[in-house]
Amino acid sequence: MRRFAYCKVVLTTSLVWVLLDVFLLLYFSECNKCDDRKDRSLLPALRAVMSRSHEGPGEMGKAVVIPKEHQEKMKELFKINQFNLMASDMIALNRSLPDVRLDGCKTKVYPDELPNTSVVIVFHNEAWSTLLRTVHSVINRSPRHLLLEILLVDDASERDFLKEKLENYVRILDVPVRILRMEQRSGLIRARLRGAAATRGQVITFLDAHCECTAGWLEPLLARIKEDRKAVVCPIIDVISDDTFEYMAGSDMTYGGFNWKLNFRWYPVPQREMDRRKGDRTLPVRSGSVVALLRLSHAPMWDMCSARTTGISSTSSRQVGLICSSK
Repeated sequence: MRRFAYCKVVLTTSLVWVLLDVFLLLYFSECNKCDDRKDRSLLPALRAVMSRSHEGPGEMGKAVVIPKEHQEKMKELFKINQFNLMASDMIALNRSLPDVRLDGCKTKVYPDELPNTSVVIVFHNEAWSTLLRTVHSVINRSPRHLLLEILLVDDASERDFLKEKLENYVRILDVPVRILRMEQRSGLIRARLRGAAATRGQVITFLDAHCECTAGWLEPLLARIKEDRKAVVCPIIDVISDDTFEYMAGSDMTYGGFNWKLNFRWYPVPQREMDRRKGDRTLPVRSGSVVALLRLSHAPMWDMCSARTTGISSTSSRQVGLICSSK
């Protein structure tokens, strides 16, 4: 019996040390590039450990199924934002998502000295859960030394929870988050221009108010801009179901473009691009889509672009305006 008790003590002690090693490994892998002592917080490591044990609605991007007895209420809530608000509110704000990148993308090594970025998110009467899930995904899946700040631009929202409550919430987040308020409803493009004008980062990145960033989303974008300061880059855009909030990986074999009616469509990657990449699907596809713009000191790229988009206000026109501005 004494030998059995001794074995239990040894096994328990070994397990504790293994867990401690894993925790420290996660901590230093997250913070090994932090420049500021205050950035070496245990929060990123703790978040990484906790995210691996999450079990609940929507975790790992799984679909949320609403019971039959709640279907009527679900339909009523759907009308508020035109998506399943009941399902969204059931999902954690920092839910886990699968890593759907190609193996070659997971092992890519990027330069150490990448430019930092300011993320601009415009919202109007956005749901609390989708807006903050967007913010948390940016914070949780962006290297801290690359994410300078997040700017939330409120395009004259009317909902009370997007006022003082939101300001109090973002004030305690790990990354500086500023909220800019438009005095009147101005539309997506003008709101983005207002946010861009207030940024402090080397790169301006625009995101929608109801999206979720996945692992490794930011580094490839910044690496391309580091290679070419005039580059305008866009990631693969995956899909989140408006009905179940299931996360569905997008295809790396498509790109965004326009037909002759200026309707935005997804097209298969042309053979010329396949030949140029020589079968390496980790290389970027040349496209006119726009997400991030580098603000240059000489003949600023963003200033040239923004001057051409001031007359566009509607969300449906954003691709046309941004495509024109990138020339």
